[in-house]
Amino acid sequence: MAPEFMSLSEIEVYNSGKWTDYYDLCLRTGNAQQHNISVSGGTQNSKYFISGGVSDVKGITVNDDYLRLINRINIEMDVNSWLTLGTRSQFSYDDLSGVEPSFSLAHDLNPLTKGLNEDGSINMYPWEGRETWHNPLQTTFYKDIDESFQIITNNFAVVNFPFLEGLSYRINTGFRFRYYEKSTYRGRNTGSGATTMGRSDNNRARNNNTVIENIFSYNKEIGRHALFATALYSFEGQKNNSTTLQGTGYPNDILTWFAIPQADLVFPGHEINESYLISQMLRLNYNYDSRYLFTLTGRRDGFSGFGAQTKWGVFPSVALGWNLANEDFFPYENLFDELKLRASYGLNGNQAVGVYKSITRLEEYNIVDDGKTVAGYIPSVLGDSNLGWESSLTWNVGLDFGILKNRISGTINVYKTNTNDLLLNRTISPTHGITSIITNIGETENTGLEFSINSRNIALPNFSWITSGNISYMKNKIISLYGILDSEGHEVDDVANRWFIGKPINVNYDFKINGVWQLDEAEEAAKWNSQPGYIKYEDVNGDYLLDADDMQIIGQQDPKYLWGMSNIFTYKNLNLNIYVHGVHGVTIQNSLMEHTNGADCRGNVTRKNYWTPDNPTNDYPMLAQQSHVMAGVNATNRWYENASFVRIKDVSLSYNLKQSLLERIGLSNLRIYVAGKNLYTLTNYKGTDPELAINDINSISPTHGIPLQREFIFGLEFGF
Repeated sequence: MAPEFMSLSEIEVYNSGKWTDYYDLCLRTGNAQQHNISVSGGTQNSKYFISGGVSDVKGITVNDDYLRLINRINIEMDVNSWLTLGTRSQFSYDDLSGVEPSFSLAHDLNPLTKGLNEDGSINMYPWEGRETWHNPLQTTFYKDIDESFQIITNNFAVVNFPFLEGLSYRINTGFRFRYYEKSTYRGRNTGSGATTMGRSDNNRARNNNTVIENIFSYNKEIGRHALFATALYSFEGQKNNSTTLQGTGYPNDILTWFAIPQADLVFPGHEINESYLISQMLRLNYNYDSRYLFTLTGRRDGFSGFGAQTKWGVFPSVALGWNLANEDFFPYENLFDELKLRASYGLNGNQAVGVYKSITRLEEYNIVDDGKTVAGYIPSVLGDSNLGWESSLTWNVGLDFGILKNRISGTINVYKTNTNDLLLNRTISPTHGITSIITNIGETENTGLEFSINSRNIALPNFSWITSGNISYMKNKIISLYGILDSEGHEVDDVANRWFIGKPINVNYDFKINGVWQLDEAEEAAKWNSQPGYIKYEDVNGDYLLDADDMQIIGQQDPKYLWGMSNIFTYKNLNLNIYVHGVHGVTIQNSLMEHTNGADCRGNVTRKNYWTPDNPTNDYPMLAQQSHVMAGVNATNRWYENASFVRIKDVSLSYNLKQSLLERIGLSNLRIYVAGKNLYTLTNYKGTDPELAINDINSISPTHGIPLQREFIFGLEFGF
């Protein structure tokens, strides 16, 4: 930045050489401790397992602390020859209190500002003359409680009917109770708290989940024939209850949220929702001589969140298997230990939609009339009374193989899935004050290939090398949306939602950047009311106009290829495990490349190769507010990058103490290990973390948030 464009305070910081590295202020070296202890045992008719653990994690950002206490109790008892009872229960306490610094603000804030005062304390308003910019560390001054208590218990009983061999009944019951409290107070010692004279946000929630499963099973073998039948009836109920209370304008910060009766403005809120899922299933498995396999399944599911006439869905499926390696005529029995062909065809249902989405709802909109508050309501959600199950029809052909005494084994699967009546948030006309509605629309197609392999490369008495790997290819496209045809008989795309017939479901749709106008293109650039150094956009139809017709698809947001490979090396009692995985064929927006063309270019930015007359690059335009204007159109400043990556995900080295030494010191086992996670990433993506960006494509956090940190773990496991 040239001095003539800098404020006096920026010049002062610049000349002092004490630029503020806000990343450095917000980050620290993290560490974690995890300790577990367990006791197990039993008698001839009973078994028990009791464990307790504590995890204490200090994240890489200041104030990012996590404490967890957990206790597990498992008990199983054979009451008699036909009845078995058991329980598996877990009790936990989680504490995430404390608010982390704003990582996005740490990135954006001008480094020519004073993040710290002369005495080393936090300067809440680091940018002189711009008090709307707060210090990213201001959030660490919030008083914050973030705690939860959870109980999970799963209980079962198994009855083996003595009057009919092979017939059994099992009942599974599960219950989860979670109580959550999140209370935050922003005092006057913080930027956001000072503007509101203190603000509190309190949220207390209770979540209950209940599951009951009734399962009848029948297993019968007659000669070479084997029959296994299963009948299921299950119930799942979910209930969430939360209360919120917000207050602003406190007389002081002494009592924080406890003084909410004295706050100027108090906003209470309450929310409750319930949902229920009932499932019925019949399954028949038939096996002849371990050669021919047949499975027939029928499911019927009902979800309370759907419309009155569409709550239930029926989903049948059939699967066949042929174990060639067990046939008498198979000529390669000395080579193959397993060679099984599989095929399946069936319908699956999906109810992944929030409760009450089929119901039109109102929200509070009170007004003041004659000095009194009068209750009022406005439409908030437009419901679809016919909202129902999303269904997917899938066929799959697979092969399982094992050769050389299973030294090499693996699976191959080819599949195709057509999904109908997708549960999607469709954009609609805002005539009613609502811009979208969740409804069942369209059809999509997913095809893919999956391959996995396991290989014992070396198997010696004192040394072994085992490799496991998998790779998958996925392709999806939209087959149909609303069935609306244009004049040529082609189905119309939904440009507002970025959905296009015959294209992937999640795509980037924008003007395409074709580099930067160069000095020898000045005359051509002038036809576009542009100039050398500005962004050159692709004119799709060559009409010298930049409009909606020039927008195009720029890659897909879902990966085409996923793979992972694990190599395990063992030498005597020493073990080395290396896991690498990769993601390819994905293009995502990188907002870190966009900041320099907005406002007055005074925020913090990533290092870029800017265009200048002396540096006529095509990498990035000149540092100017109007560099993204072409043909009088304030075009996109969004940059899209290939986010493919290869990451060394996990590496661990462990040593198991020799059995002879264990006996001397009275231990049953002792293992010492060191491990590293996220050690290295190979990518051309210029954002903070491609993996997070791909997994959360609709959030700002992938480009501004905290990346996956590199971790080193040292551990000791032992038992008596």
